Amino acid sequence: MLLEIKNLNVSYKTVNGISNVLNNFELSMDTGDIISIVGESGSGKSTLGGAITKLLPPSAIETGSVIVDGKDIVPMSESEITNMRGTTIFMIFQNPLNSLNPVKTVGYQLMEAARVRNDRSNENLDEEAMERLVIDTLRAMRLPDPEKIMKRYPHELSGGQVQRIVISMALILRPKLLIADEPTTALDVTIQAQVINLLKELNRDYKMSIIFITHDLSLAYSISNRIMVMYAGRIMELNDSEEIIKNPKHPYTIALLLSVPTKYKTETKLYYISGSPPSFFNLPAGCKFNPRCEKAFDKCREMEPDLIVSKGNSRIRCWLYE
Repeated sequence: MLLEIKNLNVSYKTVNGISNVLNNFELSMDTGDIISIVGESGSGKSTLGGAITKLLPPSAIETGSVIVDGKDIVPMSESEITNMRGTTIFMIFQNPLNSLNPVKTVGYQLMEAARVRNDRSNENLDEEAMERLVIDTLRAMRLPDPEKIMKRYPHELSGGQVQRIVISMALILRPKLLIADEPTTALDVTIQAQVINLLKELNRDYKMSIIFITHDLSLAYSISNRIMVMYAGRIMELNDSEEIIKNPKHPYTIALLLSVPTKYKTETKLYYISGSPPSFFNLPAGCKFNPRCEKAFDKCREMEPDLIVSKGNSRIRCWLYE
C-alpha cells in the first residue's frame, strides 16, 4: 500500500468562520495505480492534494492520518516532510509557473532536482553526469534544443513547454507518488494529449503512482484505472474507470456525464446541473447533493448516507443503494 488516508478531517479558519472541507475522508492506493479525482470547482479536490503533500496551513488538518510509503506525514515537522517532497511525493500545479523560480534559469532548477536525487539515492553522479541526465530528460519530454532551453527563464517558454519542464523535474526525481492538479487546463488540446501521454509513460516505465485531479471526465477516463467523484468534500462514487463511464450509479456522476457535449450544438440542448455547489460554510442537511438531485426524496434531506461497498471495486454514497 503506497497511500492510505484514514479519517482525515480538514478545515480552514477564515474571517467568516470555520470551513469544513474534508470530513472523515478515506482513500487507499497501491504502487502503480492511477486514480483520477473528478468534480466541480469547490468540491475539495485541490485540498485533498494539499493534504497529501502537507502544503496546507498548519492548523488545517484537524484529525486523521495520511500514510505515504509507510510513514504518516500528518505529525511530521517541516524539515521531515521536505525530505519526502520530490523523491517520495511530487505535485504538479494547474499553473506550472507557480512551480518554478522566475529568476533562475530552467537548467539551474533542473540541475538542483538532479542534485537532490543524487544526494538521496547515493548514485554518486558528478556534475557532468547530472547535466547529461537533465538533457536526456528534456529530450525524452520531446522538447527541442534542450541545451538552449536550459539557458532560458520560465517566462521565455510557452505554457506547454513549462508544464513539460515541471514533468521533467518529476522524471528526474522519480517520486513514488505524483499528484497532478489540473495540469492540462490552460493547454490546448494537442499539448493536453502530449502531457497525458507523458504521464502514462511515467506510470508505465517507472511504476509511478499518479493522482490526477480534473473536472473533465473524458480526461480522467483516458489516463486512470480508477475514478473518484467528489462533491462537497465527500466521495460520492469510486469505481474502475470503465464502470464509472459505462455504468454510473450516483445521480451526481450521471449528471456530470450528461453534461459532456456529445452532439453538435444544433442537434440537442446541452444538459446542465441546476443550482450551484454548496458553500462549505453552509452545507445542506442530509446528502450534500440533495438540493440539486433529481432523484432526491425525504430521507436524502434528513440524513447523510455512508460510503458503502457495492459490487466489486465500487463505492457509493447514496440512499438509492443502501
